Amino acid sequence: MRAHSRLLLLLPALIVLIARAACAEPVATITALVGNVAIQSAGGAQRVAAIGGGIDNGDTVQTGVGSEIVMIFTDRQRVYLKPGSVFRVDDFHYAANAPQDDRSFLSLVKGGLRALDGLVAKEGKPENYRVKTPTSTIGIRGTEYSVTDCANLEPGANADCKGDQIVVYDGQIVVVNEVDRQIVRAGEGAIVVSARLPFGVLPASRVSPVVPSAACR
Repeated sequence: MRAHSRLLLLLPALIVLIARAACAEPVATITALVGNVAIQSAGGAQRVAAIGGGIDNGDTVQTGVGSEIVMIFTDRQRVYLKPGSVFRVDDFHYAANAPQDDRSFLSLVKGGLRALDGLVAKEGKPENYRVKTPTSTIGIRGTEYSVTDCANLEPGANADCKGDQIVVYDGQIVVVNEVDRQIVRAGEGAIVVSARLPFGVLPASRVSPVVPSAACR
């Protein structure tokens, strides 16, 4: 069979795949917004965030000075970003009838977030929930926590803030870097200064929390 003929046979299948990709449902919806927030797709296209707008796999969300955003994922996971943050959805998938296939892989590139977990963390495999930060990786099993990346703070921010400052408000998380692993429970926190240095568990009062404004609570 000539190459041209084979291409004609494959064309309908390719059209179906492209159509499915174009119609893919967003993995999260923007439910609260303050100021200017930019979103860049995995392909490089840029758009401005708007309440009710969608977040897709591969999107990078960037909050400007004085800007905040709240995203609710399809598994009911809630993620808040503080001003001056960069956050990426690496790979998110939720299907109510197949929890073994669910996954939530997210990255905080800079800034800070506060997250309340959803069904992926509660019902899926523990290894399929992960939040990467500049110095550590966070895994959870039913919790609310926040992370502040003090290595990339905006000008004028607290100069005493060092490393990644992690606070747990409910439940517990597992914090891992290249040399250490700690379980951090409600009312506790951790300061991970480097990916290559051990860290300990501290009272939450000694760690910088992420506090949303009234508009994003």
